[in-house]
Amino acid sequence: MSLFENKVALVLAGAHGIGKACSLFLASQGATVYVADWDVEQAKVTAEECNASNPRTKAKGLFFNAFENESYAPLIDSILQEHGRVDVLVNNFGGVDLKLDRDLAHTDVEDWQKNMLVNINSVFIPAKAVIPSMVKTGGGSIVNISSLSSMSAEMSSISYGTAKNAINHMTRQIAIQYASYGIRCNAVLPGMIATDAVKKNLNQEFIDNFLATQPIKRMGEPEDIAHAVGFLASDLASFITGVCLPVTGGMNIATARYYFDADKVKF
Repeated sequence: MSLFENKVALVLAGAHGIGKACSLFLASQGATVYVADWDVEQAKVTAEECNASNPRTKAKGLFFNAFENESYAPLIDSILQEHGRVDVLVNNFGGVDLKLDRDLAHTDVEDWQKNMLVNINSVFIPAKAVIPSMVKTGGGSIVNISSLSSMSAEMSSISYGTAKNAINHMTRQIAIQYASYGIRCNAVLPGMIATDAVKKNLNQEFIDNFLATQPIKRMGEPEDIAHAVGFLASDLASFITGVCLPVTGGMNIATARYYFDADKVKF
């Protein structure tokens, strides 16, 4: 039996990159997937790909805008009206403008507040909306996409890293508060993932320097994150909640002195 047979899943920002990979994986495992994205045309394309990959699923692309708090309720209400349940919620939205989100002294208060709120609200609001239905139906699983930036300080992106750290704590809070209702909540913390957006903004010198200090000598693929999300969302992880799982190729455990050139080591 597939991991998500007869399950209803909602993937926020599910049309591109990590979100798309999550949508496709959940569909491949039998879930009815709602692909929600501001790019609603691409959301519909991704939903069609989900349906093509598995004739048992009935994916649908829907609009949502993470910057508008009012867009969450109609989205989730429409799913509840159609199915009466949301079994899996993947909170995938996250964003940062590196030109505005800098160090403390050079980040404007208005940009700080905007970045903090949109990243945190994109977890808080949809989780708040689906939990009552999960309580009524006997449980569910929420997986939040955080970031390796939540675990280590950087020279820029002060609001993004802070917001993602807050999401880690919110994940644990939700897990504790709703475990008795059969609701699990976990987070996945991606490292450097080779999405189209990332690849377009990295030059070869940066990639070479990154790979030189990466224990697993490649960038992650969106599917690497989707598989972790799928595991945590599924009954295979039925005894796991409140976990913030780094999926980084070992990047989070390496020191600045780490360097390993497999070609020069003979066994």
